[in-house]
Amino acid sequence: MTDTTHPQRYDATLKSIFQTPPQHLLQMLIGQEACELLTVEFPSVRKRLPDLLVRLKDGSICHLELQSGSDIDMHWRMLEYYALIRRLYPAASLTQLVLFVGEGNPVFPVAIEEGPLTFRYTVRNIREVDCRLLLTSACVEENILAILCRMPDERGTIREILTRIASLEPKARADALEQLVILSGLRKLGPVIREEVKIMAITFNVMENEFLRDLFMQGLQEGEKKGEKKGEKKGEKKGEKKGEKKGEARMLTRMLQRRFGTVPDWASEKIAKAKSTTLEEWSLRFIDAQSLDDVFSDSK
Repeated sequence: MTDTTHPQRYDATLKSIFQTPPQHLLQMLIGQEACELLTVEFPSVRKRLPDLLVRLKDGSICHLELQSGSDIDMHWRMLEYYALIRRLYPAASLTQLVLFVGEGNPVFPVAIEEGPLTFRYTVRNIREVDCRLLLTSACVEENILAILCRMPDERGTIREILTRIASLEPKARADALEQLVILSGLRKLGPVIREEVKIMAITFNVMENEFLRDLFMQGLQEGEKKGEKKGEKKGEKKGEKKGEKKGEARMLTRMLQRRFGTVPDWASEKIAKAKSTTLEEWSLRFIDAQSLDDVFSDSK
């Protein structure tokens, strides 16, 4: 699976998802839904842009920050936000919450008590949230967030999310799938995502999405490596090449079976005789193919 563990990739993906207030999630965390998204950027020597700032139905303000790792200065950052937000909305009460989306449990200070200063904010772990709460949302962004929640049935949850993604327009489908794959890195579920995409035959234009293109090509390379290992056991270069090709052929056949059912003899024969470069070309065609003819073109 493509390495998606870089914190900046997680942050950018989560902030993109939170461009629409996650109503089901807010209802669970705060007890209310948002009625207005407040888009602000506070001017300072170091710019501050809150992850989510919304006005709730009772007129109060909710500030939510997303955190995937530890931050020893989190309490000071939240205090800075508190002062900036209160100055901008002095008449509204303010609730601050840090939603931890990483592995394990959050480890950072949640309060400040120094002399006359007392400050505290709330921390919640997204694993406390039952994924089924977000799967019922009509908002696909919240469906995607379910990958980070408590999942009694991981594979079943992933299938439900992919079903929603599959109903989107092609460009939105590819973008949503990219978000899901990136966030799955926080739970080490990337291989399961890729398996289910193939099983459910979800199509996307791999050439228009660099991230998914790299992901798919890595899948092909993994198949080749398995073939190489089989060849290496024989201790011969010829065996290695044969093993590589066999792994590629098996992978392509399995993909075709998942989407189109039984693979006819003529197609199996073509796959068995094809070179590795040809198998790779057919595997790429599979992404957008609507029939076996689309995969093999004039190869019959």
